[in-house]
Amino acid sequence: MTTRDPGLQPERTALAWRRTFLAMIVSDFFIWRAWATSLTHHGGNIQGSSLGLGIAAAVAASATAVLGVCLLRRNANLRDKKAPETLLLRTATTAIIAIGAATITSILLGG
Repeated sequence: MTTRDPGLQPERTALAWRRTFLAMIVSDFFIWRAWATSLTHHGGNIQGSSLGLGIAAAVAASATAVLGVCLLRRNANLRDKKAPETLLLRTATTAIIAIGAATITSILLGG
């Protein structure tokens, strides 16, 4: 039985995960900035859109942290030449969907 040569696929996959993580950090930054701007606009009080933006910022930060952990696990899998676990991929997908929803919420709330 011959062994399949993966070529550069593991490296490309690792780069794709890193790009996704970087995009999530940038989105996270804009959501936090929108929340801080909203708080400034309301004189530091959480009212109106500030509450929604605060929740969106918390969701985005959590999702970014979860994806960071997934990225570390995925890189370990790539080093060991193992296939990713299904739970890891589902968790990463859920984190990406969560930050997408937080970003949309931030945009709709005027961030």
